[in-house]
Amino acid sequence: MARPKVVVSLCGNTVDEMLEDAALATAAGADMVEVRFDQLWIKKEAIIEDEEDNDAERRRRNREPKWNYVPLSIESVDVESSINAFKSGIRIPVIFTCRPVRQDGGFPGEEPERIAILRFAIESGVSFIDIEDDVNEEDLNELKNAIKGSTKVIISDHTNNPPSSEEIIQRVDQMAAKGDMVKICYRLGSKGGALRVLEAAKVIGSREDGPDVALMGLGDGGDWTRIHAPLIGSRIIYSTMDESVSVMKQGRINLEDLYIAWDLLEYD
Repeated sequence: MARPKVVVSLCGNTVDEMLEDAALATAAGADMVEVRFDQLWIKKEAIIEDEEDNDAERRRRNREPKWNYVPLSIESVDVESSINAFKSGIRIPVIFTCRPVRQDGGFPGEEPERIAILRFAIESGVSFIDIEDDVNEEDLNELKNAIKGSTKVIISDHTNNPPSSEEIIQRVDQMAAKGDMVKICYRLGSKGGALRVLEAAKVIGSREDGPDVALMGLGDGGDWTRIHAPLIGSRIIYSTMDESVSVMKQGRINLEDLYIAWDLLEYD
């Protein structure tokens, strides 16, 4: 069975932090990275805990530092210089994402401003552009018409607990007509939801002419949808370089842990 292409979603809230993570991902064998451009409008601030809660106690209880995420003004990010820095500083294909608040993102501006940023990213020559399924048709066509080179369109959706596998397949087919690849990430309420995602992905992956699809989950069983991606024929899966305990709790998986799991399961 063929292993899917692995995308590492870059951690960080500054250009330098993301570039550092991209270098780590490249060295670790990632096929692509996702630049979450909207995260540049979020400032991460550590929460100062009580004095008695010292480092030794934190380690003993397997706790991690707590953070506040402070939204920044739209003017705080130099869009052009930031995109150019990513273009020159990342050596593997890039998925460019600027997620709006309505899809759990951090971009603080209005939709026309966001569309302009996505258009600039296309003109810069990114490999993939992530466009949400709920973007209106006029904006979607504007972005697709801006593509003059090899940039491909990912149509994405981030939604709640998955329906039946049949409904997931129907949803994928509807979205596939809009772009080159479909990404759906479900917030899982149980491992049963993860099984429905896996079942749908297996049916889609068995099609000879099926669309490129990234089906996955966050929450209980989310790691299953990533670890078993080769078994069900998924062509693309998302991972992270984050090694914190919270990654497992969120249903994500570290890139190196993913490769170890595939080796142990003999997913070649």
